[in-house]
Amino acid sequence: MTTLCRFSLLASLFVLPALAPSLASAADISLDNVALPTGEKSKITFKHIEIVDTNLTQEEAAKLFSGAATNDEAAALIGKLKAARISIPEATATSDKPGAIVFHDFKAEGIDQGAVAHLALGGAEADLPVETGGKLVFKSQAVTVDGVQIQHLADAIRTREAKNAALRVAHVAWSGFDLSIPDKDTPATADGGNLIRLRLNSATADQSFDGDSPLKSSFALSGLSLSLPKSSQGGAMLTALGYDKIDASLKIDGTYDPAMQTFSLDNYRIEAVNIGSFGLRGRVSGLDKAAFGGDAKAKSAAMEAAALQSLELRIVNSGAFDKAVAIAALSGSKTPVAVKTEWSALVAQGPLMMPDIPAAATISQGLLNFIANGKSLTLSLNAKAPAPKFAEMAGLEAPQQALGRFDVTAVAEGTAPALAVLATPTPPAPDAQAPAETRKLTGLAAWSALVGNTITGKDSEGSPLSEFYAADGAVKQLDDDEVATGKWAVRGDKACFIFAGEKEETCYTVEVAGNVATFFDVDGDGKRYKILKGNAKNL
Repeated sequence: MTTLCRFSLLASLFVLPALAPSLASAADISLDNVALPTGEKSKITFKHIEIVDTNLTQEEAAKLFSGAATNDEAAALIGKLKAARISIPEATATSDKPGAIVFHDFKAEGIDQGAVAHLALGGAEADLPVETGGKLVFKSQAVTVDGVQIQHLADAIRTREAKNAALRVAHVAWSGFDLSIPDKDTPATADGGNLIRLRLNSATADQSFDGDSPLKSSFALSGLSLSLPKSSQGGAMLTALGYDKIDASLKIDGTYDPAMQTFSLDNYRIEAVNIGSFGLRGRVSGLDKAAFGGDAKAKSAAMEAAALQSLELRIVNSGAFDKAVAIAALSGSKTPVAVKTEWSALVAQGPLMMPDIPAAATISQGLLNFIANGKSLTLSLNAKAPAPKFAEMAGLEAPQQALGRFDVTAVAEGTAPALAVLATPTPPAPDAQAPAETRKLTGLAAWSALVGNTITGKDSEGSPLSEFYAADGAVKQLDDDEVATGKWAVRGDKACFIFAGEKEETCYTVEVAGNVATFFDVDGDGKRYKILKGNAKNL
């Protein structure tokens, strides 16, 4: 019996009893030891069911809860079902496999033809063998649900199409759960065991509706905790980062205006203790209410016709970034400053590798600021008129086409060197030599030290040579008295150049130490040049 099937049984316990009580006449019914099939080899067994003030007869109730009714009969019974209360002290879900899920103190109140005023589950527990060894152990605390509306339920039962039943609830409160399951890749005898442990302190959800349209929605998880076996790959990674577990919370808030046909994601925020947070906000226009109801085709058409007006992503560091830098430095035998320099050099290549995306420079500069200060980064997209529809965006072939439809900003706390002068060594006095402890830069880090600056020396024939490397990928060269313009690009760990009239690029491996740059050709022969800050030769 798969985990999915078991949770389907859990759903069945919530829904079917709430559906079955649909009795309008003042009759009380009791059923004992009733088994409801939920699959070919699975069932839920109810020790006792009490239905108060119901419009069903004893025979109808027994037929419904035992699964003896046909689809058409069950749909008809549920369609008329009314009851003041249904109480089930205990129910057990089982299959042909070992293990069971046991539910305690289920109550449904105010049941009226698919509507339920109040649902409550006192708790649940599961003890299920896992195919790879060990057991899944689950214990749920109390759950309450208010204002349940299950529209089109009878039709869904009749047609066996569960997706046609629209479920709406006004309020949900869950007092949390504890779950443990073995990690299949970690032996049970490993130091610290092999159990993955997941815990939740509480969860709440609230919604208000106008017909099928949700007006306001909110969802929150608090005290979500994940612990991994210390001997597992994930556990070892957490330990290396200085964590014994992950403690997180989630908050989502949204608002829909049917008159204006706008949906606002007011808040989507995941926060992890001593790690950081990820936040998302956005606004969609032209969203017809059919997106929240009706058939799948109508929903899809409504979404495709809607337009994305804005999107904002915010990342806040509360320790994870600093630990990542420390780990990278330790693994590479480097200092944290050297790691940040290398990461900055990579980020600075963004505009060069994506020259057709104007926003690349904006995003790269924001990332540079974040790397330099490690506090927060906010990336915002605001649509240019007319705002792109989702159907249009799905048809775009390249990211620059999508980003071109938005004004893009990237804001981080603090500042970093501008892209054009990123990681540029400060040239010493002409006759001074670079200090012995100067770190040699190679690859992208070396090339980033040259972007926005000038090199000067002699060409292969001994004539004076100077070149300026602009951040937009242009090369301006002064060779003796001749001026030429070309393009540069990064290919792997090499810098490649092509000038007017040339058919092929020429590539070099570049090293930088202090104010000296060395260019090595394919044969390994190198030439040294002095680095001058900025466009020193006015090229």
